[in-house]
Amino acid sequence: MLLGFVMGRSESNRGEGEGKGQGKHGETEKQAPARYYGQVEGVEGQTLWMGGKAFQVSSYLVPYLAPGMVVEVEGGKIRVLYPTIWAYYQGPGNPVGLGQGPVRVWLTEGGVLWRALPGNTSEAVLVARYLKGTWQAVPRGFSLPQPPMKGWWLLVLEGSTAKLERWLQAGD
Repeated sequence: MLLGFVMGRSESNRGEGEGKGQGKHGETEKQAPARYYGQVEGVEGQTLWMGGKAFQVSSYLVPYLAPGMVVEVEGGKIRVLYPTIWAYYQGPGNPVGLGQGPVRVWLTEGGVLWRALPGNTSEAVLVARYLKGTWQAVPRGFSLPQPPMKGWWLLVLEGSTAKLERWLQAGD
């Protein structure tokens, strides 16, 4: 596992004698945005901290990231590298076997608990990815509707029954 470091992408594809920003025939190259990898340390709004640096990112998934997840940041976009399959649940602990109080829970493949933190609300929501005709990493026993398209969804739960609230973004 990567341990909280941030690394920029190298520019080793340049040929000898090429100036910065120039290709083989003197034309100007577009510089790709730097790519960083690291463990999530914290999130607030659209700011993600990893490797002691703050990154402004544009993704509806940012509020649902957990400390310890490994991500790639490039040009203000994120991609979660570990865990590769995950879901987020917030609400009463009972539906996920964690008692009465409010919790925030991240699950991995098969709905297995990966990380749990105390919650601050009793509103129950689930953020999960629908891919290849199935919901990924959701807790067992939840009744989830079939969405109109693949990708990440925010679902509102009443007990173990969910309704689609909104589509968040496409998912691979």
